[in-house]
Amino acid sequence: MESLQPGTDVEVRSSFDKDWKRGFTVEDASEQGYHLRRRSDGSVLPATFPADVVRPVDLNGLLR
Repeated sequence: MESLQPGTDVEVRSSFDKDWKRGFTVEDASEQGYHLRRRSDGSVLPATFPADVVRPVDLNGLLR
């Protein structure tokens, strides 16, 4: 899978219900995964998300 660049709008798979949640942007990427910013309040989440639980969305909110 291609690495997502900072600023990319993404969805994250919830560990609770396994559904995809919108409202996040890639803040930074590393070998361990992605650091994400929550768009609703601008907070950077205090966790690293592996690539298999993050996917990009297009401007229409549909999967790329």
